[in-house]
Amino acid sequence: MKSIVSAIVLLAIATAPAVAKKKPEQTCKVTFGFFYVDHLDNNYHGIQGKELKQVQEKLSKYGDVCYVADDANADYMFFVRTSPATYHGVQTSNNTTTHTDTTPVSGSITDQDGNRSTISGTIDTTTQTTTTTSTPYEVNYSVFYLDLMAQHTVDGKRQFTKIHTFEQPGLYHTLYGIGYGKGKNPIVNVIDEAAKWLHENNLGR
Repeated sequence: MKSIVSAIVLLAIATAPAVAKKKPEQTCKVTFGFFYVDHLDNNYHGIQGKELKQVQEKLSKYGDVCYVADDANADYMFFVRTSPATYHGVQTSNNTTTHTDTTPVSGSITDQDGNRSTISGTIDTTTQTTTTTSTPYEVNYSVFYLDLMAQHTVDGKRQFTKIHTFEQPGLYHTLYGIGYGKGKNPIVNVIDEAAKWLHENNLGR
């Protein structure tokens, strides 16, 4: 009987669904709108396309910070602008050269029976030399700045007060031609940084 009960308990544990980590409840205590000016002074109002999906996924970690497309009544505005920058690096390469020297040889050989043979020919000696060359290079990129602006209305007009500024360089690493790092998606990551700051500092609560 005891073994039957144990088997039932083990079966219940094995068939019980895994408990997923619960995401924070989406309370939207703090809302923000979005405005972006690129390096050509083109204006973009609102988060668009795949960036919107990526931002929503990151915001789900906080629960109380939400993006709103209609920002007229948003608590804050995320104003993103860019500034040009240049990365100065050095690329190192190794070059190997091969050199062969040919030396003539001649002589005679006498065996134990007194037979004598004459030989002549050449000996090739090969040497390798490795040299290291360093070449400077430059990479142009943009630095993305996000100004966190508190929004309020005075005499029916929207006004903004800067609260904090965040920075995300648009420079990233590549491996086998595939980019990775925060600089690969600078707008999404700088928005995430600002949203995390709002969440941790309890603004708007």
